[in-house]
Amino acid sequence: MRLPTLGSLCSLASALRARPGPSSPVGSLVVAAFLALSCGQKPGPFSFEPNAELAPPGVHATPPAGPFNGTVKVIFEADRPATIYVSTNGEDPRNSSIGRLSGPSPFEVEISATTTIKYFASVGGKDGELEEGTWVRAGGPKGTISGVVVVGGFAVGKEVGLFRNTTLENLGKPMMPTEIPFLFEGLRTGTHRLTAISDRNDDGNLIPFLDFQSATTTIDLDLSDPFKAGPENIRIYLGASGSGLGTLRGTITLPNPPALQNLQISVLDPAALTGGLDPAALLQQLQGGYRIITTPGESEYPYVITDLMPGRVTPVPSLLGFGNGGIALNLLANPLQPVTIHADEETIANFAFGPVTISGDLALGSMSAPTGGLGFGIVAARAVSITDGVQAVLMPVIFTQDTMTMTSRATYSGAAFRGNATVNLRVFTNANGANPVTDALTWVVNPFAAGMPHATVMTTMNDAVADITLP
Repeated sequence: MRLPTLGSLCSLASALRARPGPSSPVGSLVVAAFLALSCGQKPGPFSFEPNAELAPPGVHATPPAGPFNGTVKVIFEADRPATIYVSTNGEDPRNSSIGRLSGPSPFEVEISATTTIKYFASVGGKDGELEEGTWVRAGGPKGTISGVVVVGGFAVGKEVGLFRNTTLENLGKPMMPTEIPFLFEGLRTGTHRLTAISDRNDDGNLIPFLDFQSATTTIDLDLSDPFKAGPENIRIYLGASGSGLGTLRGTITLPNPPALQNLQISVLDPAALTGGLDPAALLQQLQGGYRIITTPGESEYPYVITDLMPGRVTPVPSLLGFGNGGIALNLLANPLQPVTIHADEETIANFAFGPVTISGDLALGSMSAPTGGLGFGIVAARAVSITDGVQAVLMPVIFTQDTMTMTSRATYSGAAFRGNATVNLRVFTNANGANPVTDALTWVVNPFAAGMPHATVMTTMNDAVADITLP
């Protein structure tokens, strides 16, 4: 039997020191330390932790659970060579193989939506603790803004674009109501204003304030905040309504359009034109809706009103412009034929003014004229039809008084009357502190209002003249 040499014993001592072994008896470790001292080696370090490699492995995730932008690759790494098991569907990967993923450490999983991941490491039949974390998608990639422009029927067949501040992205010409996706990339921290626009006049240019545009959506981008670094799913409505709401659109025909008048259409509650009429409330309601400036030679004016609650409404187109004595009002209303707005649908309603102008001279005697030299009044015109409803026109006038005869005189005129209609005219003044605007409005929109007309005109398709003389 050959005895081991001193060199082989020293090599054994070095091996025991480097790899003491988790199951090495304490006695063996003591022998290794004695041999090391005999060979002039340092005796440590030695592990006296029994079954160290048999302890369940731990695992950690990089990046840790929390918010992310766009997509993220999560790396799971054990504290020793091991197999990683993960699930992204809510199942426990220790008990279910449905949707379970596995692989050697480090193991990578890529996600692009908010996901809860359950995971653990296993080695030698020993399973580590089950860990769980939720990675929250805070938005798209940093420095991006994305979403869709929701295009309604009003913008179909026209060029559509999207402005970001002063930068225009052309979105093409949709041929049906649709959703057009958009993406802005490489953006910096700051305020970004998005406005969709449609080429209303078909001149090939997209010009804000002249062409039809959506409401402006303002986004504050902050690259340091995951929840503000990449806003996505932005919805911009261009002639379209939000979910559960309805849209009213159509065309207003205006023959012989005057220049630079305000053509608008408002949506009223049907009760606004029936019993209990409040002229002030009616004027307030007429301020909303869709409006555009008229242009000579352009007689067709498409309109759209969005985000209407479902139900019955009375659309009222009106034309505002300057008359001889101030702002004149010409409106169409049919309280007997309201339209019904449906959720997530478009309702079509078309309207037409007429080509006829009515004008004339006024002469008010001392019994009906306002006192004080100058006076203000309204010549109210009303045409009532079962099929077309009411056309109401308020024509303001300024009276001047002849000091010799005490007669107050003025001229009036109004445009866009319908042809082949019976138009009743009545004069209202500010005499005795009266309010001619509200008095005239009450009379024209209510066919049953008290007060006989002072004149009646039967219109044709030609302009009409009607002089009015009152005592």
